[in-house]
Amino acid sequence: MSLKSTKEQIIQLLADKDNRVIALSGKWGTGKSFMWGEVKAVSDDEEVKAALYASLFGLLNTEQIKAKLMQSALPSLEANPGLWDGAKQAIKTGIKVMESFHKGFAALNDMGLVFASAILRQKLIVLDDIERKHAKLNIDEVLGFIDEFTQQHGSRFVLILNCDQLDKREVWNVLREKVVDQELFLNTSPSEAFEIAVELTPSLYASRIRATIETCGLINIRIIRKVIKAVNRILGDRQGLNDAVLSRVIPSTVLLSAIHYKGIEDGPDFDFVLARGTDRDLILVAQKGDAETEDGKRKAKWKLLMRELGISSCDDFELLVADFLHSGLFDVSKIAEIIDRYVAEDDFMRTRNDCNTFFQRMIWNHTLTEAELLAEATELADRSHLLDAYMFTALHESISELPGGEAIADSALAQWIKALRAKDLKDVDVNNFFQRKFHPQIEAEFNSINAKTQANTTVLDVCISIIKNSGWGLREEAVLKSATVQDLETIIRTSEVPELMLFMGKMLDLCVNKQTYEKHFGSAMDNFVQACRNIVNDPKTGRLCKLIKILFSDSKLTEELNHNSQNETFNQEDAPCRNEQIRLAVIDGAMLEVNDEKTE
Repeated sequence: MSLKSTKEQIIQLLADKDNRVIALSGKWGTGKSFMWGEVKAVSDDEEVKAALYASLFGLLNTEQIKAKLMQSALPSLEANPGLWDGAKQAIKTGIKVMESFHKGFAALNDMGLVFASAILRQKLIVLDDIERKHAKLNIDEVLGFIDEFTQQHGSRFVLILNCDQLDKREVWNVLREKVVDQELFLNTSPSEAFEIAVELTPSLYASRIRATIETCGLINIRIIRKVIKAVNRILGDRQGLNDAVLSRVIPSTVLLSAIHYKGIEDGPDFDFVLARGTDRDLILVAQKGDAETEDGKRKAKWKLLMRELGISSCDDFELLVADFLHSGLFDVSKIAEIIDRYVAEDDFMRTRNDCNTFFQRMIWNHTLTEAELLAEATELADRSHLLDAYMFTALHESISELPGGEAIADSALAQWIKALRAKDLKDVDVNNFFQRKFHPQIEAEFNSINAKTQANTTVLDVCISIIKNSGWGLREEAVLKSATVQDLETIIRTSEVPELMLFMGKMLDLCVNKQTYEKHFGSAMDNFVQACRNIVNDPKTGRLCKLIKILFSDSKLTEELNHNSQNETFNQEDAPCRNEQIRLAVIDGAMLEVNDEKTE
């Protein structure tokens, strides 16, 4: 039964005094204790209002149960002196002991337990967490306690337990057979569980979380609260996130949290979720041979769940969430950066779609007046900085054609360039293969960015970039083409050893494959060789001269180095000797290791 119907049923059962023992069972964390609290709070029955409560969690014997219940009785005795008078009437002796016992209850001891029957008689007693009792507390003792107080003292009981978690199923069977008059099984729905959880742990994103909770089928209130806390922690108090962004981050956060806290029975694991949309996921999809196996059927169910949640792929966001759940450590800046990217991507796509719609309406919808088109254009212009340079240029032209639109278009252009400058780009790829139009001011801005970067980029920077990125662009080509012999010579003479190793390795590689690279880097290889000649021919260069000769020899470029050399040529027969003194390794034409410890 659902939470609502179970609550109604238990109220009816409590009204029938013949029901001496009522059992309320259900899965762990589904709100059994919470529901009992609600029943007690709204009841008009004095017996229910004065009910005594004890959790059996960790209790060793029935004496501890009695002590817990007597502690629970204290507020009722203080609020209802008549109940205390009844207890005194039942006990003919020991009035003074009982009075001193009542004043504090802190002095509770074995003597006080003698009078437990007087305190607990004719009371409604609630025993919770029966399945979590200590192993030393035998179920027969619990049965004996219940039997004693129902038969001899007129007490009634409500037993709350998670029957699925009992160490031995026969324990519950014994309880049911020997003492239980009526049994209710609570089957809380995900929406009911969420309502309780969100009341205890509010969230700005409640409606979104609820939808995912219901799809995942979570019914454990404790786990749902932990899931809500995880979402609150990750998203913080950010407001104004659009539907697309919330749909991107909340389902995966809820799912990963539910997996971490073991809230989904036979649910997917982290690896399966994090592989979604990756090459590994595509490989798993392609493996259809295990579709009929138990593992294959389980994975098919997991895929269906993720499809229902709208999780089509996972990226750095899910990895950060998984790390947070595992470690408890949270990198606010990284999460914020990713969410900002999601926001920007969604805004970009919506603006791009709106722009295409505007173009279509401007051309085809002849019923629109130019004033109406201008109103649409004005709204779109406020977001036009999100468009790429090509689409913005087309939009600028279209708005400028409308009467009164030129000022709006120029204002949008200023906003677009301001947004571009705020990005602080180091370079812009202006390789316009399809010859699409740039606005002249945008093109000038791009050229300015590239010129500034090129001016601040050295040939050494370019070589390191080519090595690290295994490629190059227009900026690298321009810098190498413009490098003079003097530029290259300065780099060789002044670079630190690690940078010199990278530089010499890459430039020698370019020289060895000159025919391949000449169309990209022009005379850079010839200028490099000439720079090395200048250093070799300088009698003051010392060991740098020797190093260059060895490197050229190892690269089979000695003839290039000796061409037009004014000094003695490098003796090829010296190479083996030198190589014994200096260990040279070339990796990918990039990394050189030079061991000059024995060159003294």
